[in-house]
Amino acid sequence: MKNKKLLAAFFVVLLLLAGGGAWFYHNQTTVPKGWVNQSLMTLEESDNKLSNSFYLMFDKNTAYLAARLGGNEESKPSKLSKDILNAFSVKGSDRPQAGQWVKLGRVKTERVKDGYRIKTRKVTFDFKKTADGAYRSQDGTYWQLVPKGVENKQ
Repeated sequence: MKNKKLLAAFFVVLLLLAGGGAWFYHNQTTVPKGWVNQSLMTLEESDNKLSNSFYLMFDKNTAYLAARLGGNEESKPSKLSKDILNAFSVKGSDRPQAGQWVKLGRVKTERVKDGYRIKTRKVTFDFKKTADGAYRSQDGTYWQLVPKGVENKQ
């Protein structure tokens, strides 16, 4: 009888630990605090080295990428551009359609000198902060935080 009670208590504790760990994992904030429920968007065509213009959207621990109109038709393939196209499952010279979006997955953020390294399952972004408050990714594309309250008009 004593062993059954001990075994039952052990399983209750084990379930509580597993449940608490799962709750912590799903509710942990892994993006920079100022970026939670925010978006970064690529800037003008001349500052955009990617095939499309994009929104990079964040919740507290997940990133999403949405294609917008525009972009640089003469963009040179970079590792970042190829990773983004692979995330959209786009082959060759095809570009994602405006409005198409993809979940990049859970975010792991590293603070690096003058910026952040944002890692997901599908794409890694190395953002360096510029003097005007925007961010520059590893391929030279400029990204600006979208002000709160501004809706996507494209």
